Amino acid sequence: MNQQSEIKPNSRIENVSTWIAAAVLFAFAGLVWLPALGTPFWGDDYVFLLGAYEANISGEPWWSAFWPETPYKFWRPLSQESWWRIVEAWLGADAKLAHWANLAFLVLAAGSVGLFALALGHACGWSQPVATAVLGGVIYGSLALHLLPVHWAAAANSSMLVTFTALTLAAWVAAPQAKPVPRALLFASILPLLAAALFCKESAALTPFLMVAVTLFIGMRYPSRGEVVVWIACLGLVALWLVLRARFTADTDPNYDLVLGTNLIRNGLSLVAWLLNVPREALRMVLTHETGPGLLWGAATALLMTGAYAIAICKGLSRITPQQWLLTLLFVLVAYAPYFPLAWNSYAYYAAIAAILPAVILAGGLAGRRSAIVAAVLIGTSSWLAVAGTRWLDHPGLIGRAHWAEATFQSLDNEPIGSPLWVRVEDPQRFYAMGAAGLAWRLGLEPESVHLVDTFPEHAEHCLIFDREGGWSKARCES
Repeated sequence: MNQQSEIKPNSRIENVSTWIAAAVLFAFAGLVWLPALGTPFWGDDYVFLLGAYEANISGEPWWSAFWPETPYKFWRPLSQESWWRIVEAWLGADAKLAHWANLAFLVLAAGSVGLFALALGHACGWSQPVATAVLGGVIYGSLALHLLPVHWAAAANSSMLVTFTALTLAAWVAAPQAKPVPRALLFASILPLLAAALFCKESAALTPFLMVAVTLFIGMRYPSRGEVVVWIACLGLVALWLVLRARFTADTDPNYDLVLGTNLIRNGLSLVAWLLNVPREALRMVLTHETGPGLLWGAATALLMTGAYAIAICKGLSRITPQQWLLTLLFVLVAYAPYFPLAWNSYAYYAAIAAILPAVILAGGLAGRRSAIVAAVLIGTSSWLAVAGTRWLDHPGLIGRAHWAEATFQSLDNEPIGSPLWVRVEDPQRFYAMGAAGLAWRLGLEPESVHLVDTFPEHAEHCLIFDREGGWSKARCES
């Protein structure tokens, strides 16, 4: 009795520590993400706004996004074409409302990861599946890799993808443990959820292989007939989607070319950086003339995150078998597989699916531990340093560039700008935050009337020059 009376208070203290840790991370998440609501539209946002406006004003049927007559650069009918029509028509093309929606999508994604953690915890027989689920969800939602999905309206597809993928995995894991009727409902939900994920982003095509990795993570066993049938149906759905995608997409941007070379190493190291909360801007600084500050910034975020992992591994090492560690690595590699061969582009949110299982493992190692609070502070501080630091940067930082574009648009608002408009740009990288689509949208011009040129044509009447320092000027239309 004395031994039990000594154990129970300690157990209560450890359980309370878990919930305090979750509350700490939730507070950090608010500190990290709420400032993103002030981000303006930028970059591809204007391309999608123009497309959505034209579709809405012409009365184009909503189903046409799923069966388009004209090929898209990317065929993402749910997360791009349909969603942007909602942003334009229902949200009034309001940037703040669009970013509120992005934040809501992140909350849904984190909650879905929590449901997956709950199902996995029950399937693996972990002692505190509910605490693991709550902690896993808030850890995932706090990670700095969500910077663009919250700050960039065009990246909402990332959080949508995570939501449907995590729910697919949760249903897949929970179904074998459920009674007959719930099992049938869970199995029946998998194909619609997978279809929704495929309509959000291309990397969802690897979900059936993630399902296998998760099944092996739980333990080796013979699959039931229902699991075999559902999994084969998932493969068939992915095959059908691939056929349709080939029909509905055109050639992509050269930045998305796939190459087998040293880029595999670069992208592999980037994946490690994303999982350790290292901001992309720190990597850019390391590769340019700001190597010292970039190294310090990246090291600070990575060391804090490594400290949290170390606490989780040290305290929860017995909960995860060596085979499960290997399968976690397999899950990460499979989830990130589409991005290893990318010739150029590399963004942290590409690791959004790959980070799901590591976040759950991290939560599993911390749940029920007094040290969970310390780990929560480390994770939250790391994310805050990564995200807040990115917001503080001016051009060539992405968010700083977005604010430059908005300030430039505001300075152009009271200027009479005629059409057709000829534009000469001296810094294309900076100008991307504005783009020809942004000029057309903000200046009320027809998209086809804005022309980017190296030299102004003869007899042109309306010309703008954007110089390397970010300034603009009306120009005499002379070459």
